[in-house]
Amino acid sequence: MNMRSLVRLLTAAAPIGWLLSSVSLAGSAVTSTPSTPPPLAPAAENSGLGVEASLGWDSHYIFRGELLQKNTAWTQISLDIPLTDSLSLNISPWFLQDIDNDYNEFDLNSALTYSLESWEFSAGYGGYFYPRKSLGDNIGIGDEQEMTASVSRSLGDFNASLMSAYNLTRESFYYQFSLDYELSVSEKLTLTPSVALGWDSDYFDDGTDLNHVALRLAATYQLTSSCSVSPYIAGNLPMGHLDASANEDVYGGVSLTVGF
Repeated sequence: MNMRSLVRLLTAAAPIGWLLSSVSLAGSAVTSTPSTPPPLAPAAENSGLGVEASLGWDSHYIFRGELLQKNTAWTQISLDIPLTDSLSLNISPWFLQDIDNDYNEFDLNSALTYSLESWEFSAGYGGYFYPRKSLGDNIGIGDEQEMTASVSRSLGDFNASLMSAYNLTRESFYYQFSLDYELSVSEKLTLTPSVALGWDSDYFDDGTDLNHVALRLAATYQLTSSCSVSPYIAGNLPMGHLDASANEDVYGGVSLTVGF
């Protein structure tokens, strides 16, 4: 399956999602379902400690439209600390290892999130560290630091978000708009199609331009009340700043998440 086939598949499914959402909203009031920006794994129901442990595999490691590696395994611990009824702090250390070469990466992500009815406002920090200082095959790479800010809105089963990031190392900006729809197939199975549009200012190249469009279809299955598995298929279409140096990719992966 190529990228354009995936685009046609998800585009054909979109009207069904809109119709189901319209029927649902017509029969009930809009409720608040706050959306959470990635990390990479879906949330699993937990027993109240606010801790999730995840592990996963991706055929392609694509970050902000840029293909970094292939055939990677990762682990993550996510800790949610409630500060008030509306304010919370999330800390998520994440480690990735390329299975085929010497590339590895440790990210330390944190975010302060304020919830207001169906809105969420977040400010965060991301540190990207490379223990072997290598992109693979001994190609050098340096650590990077970023500050982020985002706003998201839930409307029934739809979640929309706008994120901006300032990279302190590159002294440049990245922006992303994303939209997803949660379709409950059964008590245990949820399908989530999503689309994301990224653009940047001096992040990948000089000036301000689009850089990619991403499509994704994930299926989350609740194995137990605190454990879920989520396979996905996705497509990445480079544009603008990334168009001349990257190819479109169709890829996939799977993750397992346990809540405590």
